[in-house]
Amino acid sequence: MNIKNDYYKEGLIFDRYLGLDVKLPYSYEDVRIQPNDTATESLVNLKFKHLYDNFLYLYGCTQIASNVVPISCTGIAGVSAGSINFTWQVGLSTSQFIPLSSNNNLLELDKITAGYLVKNKDKDQYSFFTSNGGAITVFNFDSYGSYISKAFAQNDVDAGYGVFYSNITAFSVSNDYLFVLDSKLNRLAKYDASGFTTGNNVMQDRLFYVDSIGNFGTSTSKTDFYDPRGLASNDSYLLVLDSGNSSIKKYDLNLNWVQTYRLFTDFASAYPIDISLDSNSNVYILTQNNKLFLYDNNVENKQVYDLNDLRQEGENFKRIVFSPSDNNVFYLISDKNVYKKAVKIPANTIGKYLLYLYKYDLPNDIINGFGSAISQNGISDRNVLFTTNILNGTKVGKIGNFYDNLNLFDVLAVNNFDIYNFDDIEFKRDEYVQNWVFNKALSKLIINHMRLRDQIIGKFLAERDRRGNVLFKGTRYLLINELDSIYFEQDVTFYVGVNEVVTNNSINRTLKKIYDIQVLLLSILKAETTNIPFVEQAIALN
Repeated sequence: MNIKNDYYKEGLIFDRYLGLDVKLPYSYEDVRIQPNDTATESLVNLKFKHLYDNFLYLYGCTQIASNVVPISCTGIAGVSAGSINFTWQVGLSTSQFIPLSSNNNLLELDKITAGYLVKNKDKDQYSFFTSNGGAITVFNFDSYGSYISKAFAQNDVDAGYGVFYSNITAFSVSNDYLFVLDSKLNRLAKYDASGFTTGNNVMQDRLFYVDSIGNFGTSTSKTDFYDPRGLASNDSYLLVLDSGNSSIKKYDLNLNWVQTYRLFTDFASAYPIDISLDSNSNVYILTQNNKLFLYDNNVENKQVYDLNDLRQEGENFKRIVFSPSDNNVFYLISDKNVYKKAVKIPANTIGKYLLYLYKYDLPNDIINGFGSAISQNGISDRNVLFTTNILNGTKVGKIGNFYDNLNLFDVLAVNNFDIYNFDDIEFKRDEYVQNWVFNKALSKLIINHMRLRDQIIGKFLAERDRRGNVLFKGTRYLLINELDSIYFEQDVTFYVGVNEVVTNNSINRTLKKIYDIQVLLLSILKAETTNIPFVEQAIALN
């Protein structure tokens, strides 16, 4: 079987990122047969499976995702004094932006309470729905990051409908509808947003009110809430994080109640502040004390991850946003950083946005809004970031537009060569633990490792910058001595002898030979990291 196909068939992903310590899933203690164990067919197959899983892990280690993120920046606009002043950009000239008029009443970036980015299906336009708490505001951008217009503020939307807001905490868009959640008024409203998500000329730059539910209520109320903080949707339903009631309330897209999940025990000491859905409709909830709860799509089974090891002093996490282009990535947003995380292994961090490379003043720039939509090319993310700062007593901020993807690299000559899969290797029911059967399986395992070894041609390079970040710096070819260190050929020591008694010791000797090869291959696949040397700076003394 093709190794790439088998890798995915096993439910694995390329999940290696710089900064992640590579370690074989199974140690030799896991692989070897213990002294008091009987070498049955099922036990030997289990040990073969451990070695095979280690082998697939090594293959996964041959690819790496660059953690120099974002990949590129289309432009950053400076904001101050209630209007946008395009005083500096990255990669764009001032003429490529359309400035706002001075009386356009741009909301203050430090008061942003929510944000959501959508891509228009029919034309070159992205729309960022945001709010200062009491008003809906929409900003339009084109695919190059140029600011087009501010579509409207609250009064343009709500006139004649009597729907007003006090503290908007979340937006979500599904099937061309915009859903808006207000935590103070305990209200959930629905709008026709096809003027932003499609080429509907009649609705262009307009929201049309459809319906709303909500008032103050308990966890038993089907359409009422208490301090709802988060909103998540897919093509079929909508989830409201009813934070004050420690519950999740599920609705169809017509706002009909479907089910309530009561999570009093989980949130007794962890107040929930945001909710999101991955591509498999698993539920992610972020809490005020920096915990990440991961539930299955029935909200029955859960895992809990502590994010405090990731955070800097004084940093607080705010949102979870899933990548629209890569099902294995989500963004974890704090007030100071944007982290990229792996869906399959949420504890792993791909990297964080190195915003200091784009003229951001960290940690003084505070992140208030973030949104992600699929890029024009359909294979990466287009992300919009709103930040604010205080400069000489004046509120200033930035609106940044970034392109982002995993940007995978590998050190193989080819990555789709044929191997023996585990079905080819394991003992079959009509086979017994005897010399020739055991050796047949061993030879297939050894050949797999030889084929992988022969494809490894390089080594990953990394650099730790002065801020302590590990940065991907490319690859290099393996040196002669490195190639020699992983060279091996099959010989009689890899096998149980024809006249040798099959015992735990003789089996373990052969298993250890393969495990030692795995250790050698892993040593080559570890990144070669250098540190930027510290340079003393001259200080002028007055």
